[in-house]
Amino acid sequence: MKQWVCSKCGYVYTGESAPAQCPVCHVPSSAFKEKALGGEKRVLTSITKLNIQYAHRFLGYIGEAQYLHGHTGTLTLEVEGEVNTSNGFVVACNSIKNHAWEYLVNFDHAIILQKEDPILPELLKVYEAQGIKGGSPWNTSTGRAFDTDLAKAYPECRLVVVKKVATVENLIEVFYTLLKDTLNIKKLTFTSGDNAASFSV
Repeated sequence: MKQWVCSKCGYVYTGESAPAQCPVCHVPSSAFKEKALGGEKRVLTSITKLNIQYAHRFLGYIGEAQYLHGHTGTLTLEVEGEVNTSNGFVVACNSIKNHAWEYLVNFDHAIILQKEDPILPELLKVYEAQGIKGGSPWNTSTGRAFDTDLAKAYPECRLVVVKKVATVENLIEVFYTLLKDTLNIKKLTFTSGDNAASFSV
């Protein structure tokens, strides 16, 4: 039986011909390459961590979390694939980190609010009055803007608006959605304060 490797995400399919599309990243069969016969390739996981500092609040929550408060979170990314014989990596950890940071820098030193939070329009008014809503020369760590079903980033003013309350469970879902099409993620773990969540693919 032949094996076919998705050139985008690394998914391996066993069959006489490549599948119509990748069940993981949904690229067409043309993205599959037949795996060469011979020695077995080693499949490993590259693991890297990113630290994210942010402020948020739980809208409608009864307790201290209803107030705007800060957190330091650590996202652990595990990317699986065949070991590259030329360098010994699945994906170099710095490459994973640099790619992920293009999106996740939007959450760092940022405010994360739900879209229906009444603080949101008031915050934008303050930024407008201060002349920083559209950006500032000192805001140099801007990431890729994104607008998904779960979140929208405003890199120019260090703000992320989320659909669901910004718990570690909901944020990990946002992070996965942003990265899943370009990294063969095996597992994500996000810890923030005493809270933690993990997601395995």
